[in-house]
Amino acid sequence: MLKRRDPSLGGSGQPSMKAIGRVASTSRFVGTIGVLVEEAPLDLEQLRLRPEWQLACRVAASKRLCKSDLLPRFLLYVCEQHLAGNDHEITEQRIGTQIFNRDTGYNPGEDNIVRSYARMLRKRLDEYFEGEGSGEPMRIIIPRGGYVPVFVGYADANPHTTEFRVAIEGSPNAERHESVLEPLRPHNPPFKPHRQMSWRSLWFGTALGIVLTFVAWFVAHYIQEQKERSGAHAIWAQLFQLNRNTLIVPPDSGLGILQNLTGHLVPLEEYANGNYPIDKQPLHDIGVDNLNDLRRQRYTSLVSLNITSMLAQLPEFSAGRPEIRYARSITAEDLKSSDAILIGSSHTNPWVSLFDSRLNFKLEYTPEINQSFVFNMHPASTEQTIYRNGTDKTANSTYGVIDYVPSLDGVGHVLIIQGLNMAGTQAAADTLFNSDAMKPILQEASSNGSLQSFELLVETSSIGATAPRAQIIATRFHSE
Repeated sequence: MLKRRDPSLGGSGQPSMKAIGRVASTSRFVGTIGVLVEEAPLDLEQLRLRPEWQLACRVAASKRLCKSDLLPRFLLYVCEQHLAGNDHEITEQRIGTQIFNRDTGYNPGEDNIVRSYARMLRKRLDEYFEGEGSGEPMRIIIPRGGYVPVFVGYADANPHTTEFRVAIEGSPNAERHESVLEPLRPHNPPFKPHRQMSWRSLWFGTALGIVLTFVAWFVAHYIQEQKERSGAHAIWAQLFQLNRNTLIVPPDSGLGILQNLTGHLVPLEEYANGNYPIDKQPLHDIGVDNLNDLRRQRYTSLVSLNITSMLAQLPEFSAGRPEIRYARSITAEDLKSSDAILIGSSHTNPWVSLFDSRLNFKLEYTPEINQSFVFNMHPASTEQTIYRNGTDKTANSTYGVIDYVPSLDGVGHVLIIQGLNMAGTQAAADTLFNSDAMKPILQEASSNGSLQSFELLVETSSIGATAPRAQIIATRFHSE
């Protein structure tokens, strides 16, 4: 039997071993994916003889997994722990610290990276055994609801061959695995007529196949339809990726109210340090305690919650690594290493000001209510230099802006959805999710298979906080 892992090898943060594979002599790399082997009490040779482990290594080195740095490590870690009899170590918390470099005290309820990668791993395992690994004598399954792998044998594997007998009888844990290695029908077996097969069974199998085919078609059609409805799915595909976090940052509405009451516009430096005024004299019937409450509590708008909900329903959302973070709880360092979707303007989401130097359409604010405006840095022939609230075309007109720009580190992207008020922000979001409005924009922004930066100025009519109609009135496209 394999001995249990030395507890000293665990610890917090990055584990000393990237996946598994330890020997009692020297350190080296095993397999085609570079699994680090270090000196430890486990017997690597004994583990390497296990057919289950050999299968896990083949899968980890397959083209379905080897393009990712973390998926092979994830698979090999859970397989090693399972084969070593350490199923109690295969927990979301443990995987997060050992594979994904999370601190020992991190909260899996707030950070879903393990669940996201588990979904991707299950998909890659299915793809492997349906294609490249269709001839394997066993397959690996990670049942939903947990992370403990199960090794399942195929009924069509010849029980008299050495390979199949070793898979069942030669394992040091044969008795423990006997129940999970029960022969099952292979995933994609060729049809072999059987004289004792009844017509009823044949009919049932055919009917089941038709139903499954229809369900698969319906699911694929639904996913495609959802992508088309999202309008900007080319943007979502770039913003939600497995190899990079995506921060969704709703605005700090309390900050906007506080600035309007005090007449003091809070720059990003004050906001990030928490140094904006907390000792103002009472304003009319508003006491200092109430002003401080606006500074401390986490208020946001219904419009921003609606936009966040729309983002969470995108098919690409669940395939990436999204985190919803309040504006006051992030730092500039967070934005340097992540993609981001910033909701609201610099008036309520000061982090937007980090990208002002890259923008043509800039939202400028004054302490007076509804006197804010959009400044057009370089107006085209038919464009205005300034677009003001309620003074252009109609008495209740207002404006929103969509900005798609490079991230601070230049590796990823940042999407800004902002407006002069809530109706303007809602109009920008409605435009972004409107496939008819976004299709020509994305076509023009596409270049050499990638999406270049762009800005959209959106005009709408403001009735309360709603935007009954919206239209794009100016665009800018920037080459990277």
